[in-house]
Amino acid sequence: MAARVCPMCQRKVAAGLVVAYSDTLECPQCKSPLRLADSSRIIGAFFALAVGLLVWGYFAPGAGNMGWALPAVYAFLAYSVSYAIYLMATGELVSRPADPTPVAVSSAAQGHGGGHH
Repeated sequence: MAARVCPMCQRKVAAGLVVAYSDTLECPQCKSPLRLADSSRIIGAFFALAVGLLVWGYFAPGAGNMGWALPAVYAFLAYSVSYAIYLMATGELVSRPADPTPVAVSSAAQGHGGGHH
């Protein structure tokens, strides 16, 4: 299936919506509930880990007490940005079950009703 295409109406979903609402996405056209496929998440995570590892290896630790932190920060930022870009480019959408409707709980079920104390 093509990237960022609703499986119900076959229309493209905006890349920003896919990244921002990956678990609770709703198709803007047909309003069907969607989520990112697990395969897109797993492959994207490994891709982003590889990018973060390359960035971490590229930057040498600096001098001083906190010199070790700069490569870790750069690696984290590289991971975050590359994961988002990967999902924007190749994210596959699947339908998710509709959210269950909440049911009101009566006061008797909460233990405040009549009965024995």
